[in-house]
Amino acid sequence: MKKLTYFSMLVAALFMVACNGNTKKDTKVISETGTFEEQLIKKGMNMHLDSLTAIWLRLKSSPVYSVTKDGKVKLSDAEKKVQPDYLLNPETMMDKLETLSQKYKALVGFAVDKEFATLYDMKDVYSPAMQKLVADLNDPAIDMIKDNDGKISYEEMNTKVYDMMEENGRGNRYWEMAATGLVEQTYLLCQNKDKFLTNFTDKDAEDIIFRTILLVNAFEDLQEYNPELLNIYNIILPIGKLDAITVDQLSKQLDEYKDEITKVHEQLFE
Repeated sequence: MKKLTYFSMLVAALFMVACNGNTKKDTKVISETGTFEEQLIKKGMNMHLDSLTAIWLRLKSSPVYSVTKDGKVKLSDAEKKVQPDYLLNPETMMDKLETLSQKYKALVGFAVDKEFATLYDMKDVYSPAMQKLVADLNDPAIDMIKDNDGKISYEEMNTKVYDMMEENGRGNRYWEMAATGLVEQTYLLCQNKDKFLTNFTDKDAEDIIFRTILLVNAFEDLQEYNPELLNIYNIILPIGKLDAITVDQLSKQLDEYKDEITKVHEQLFE
């Protein structure tokens, strides 16, 4: 595997919504005093969540990241002059980030937008902000990405990141990052569907919807175990309306639900 820069590896890891199936440390809350029926229900939910995360583990990097990183989206000099005004702005956001949740979400959002900004040859205002967030978070899992020598695959790195975050009691933060990555990509697709979708196949469209379904279903289970994730579940729920299986259908749905997706994006970063 070609050796990647720190931020390239970070973006790749955060773009993916894969994680391993060992979620019991964060999610198993079966009461010893609960009824037999209650225990069966909770065990069933645990098995469902485990099966979802086992599927996520096999996911590759997303189609949005692939077409950006592989140079499939190319802009003319004229197009580059009309720079996007809808990207996250670290210069106005950084002073407002107070909680761990906000900082983790910002880190992912900045990573996604940084890749998109390179298409327009925009000044890199994201790397300095990301470096500061990494220092503030002081998370060994994120530091592990920084120290990676490029020999480990995206999938392996993603699994290791999740395992380490879970071991350090930050498993919920991983899920917040997963939701943020998917929402940010979907939002950018809405804003630039003509540029991106011309490079998509029907399989790519199915892949995006598959990830959306997996994420919404996972949060449906997760919020039952951890009320902290209930708010994010309620925020991302509208993107569950997407059910396209072709590029044409995805294009139409992105238009149809653009306002709702924009609202999801705004609420997630409030």
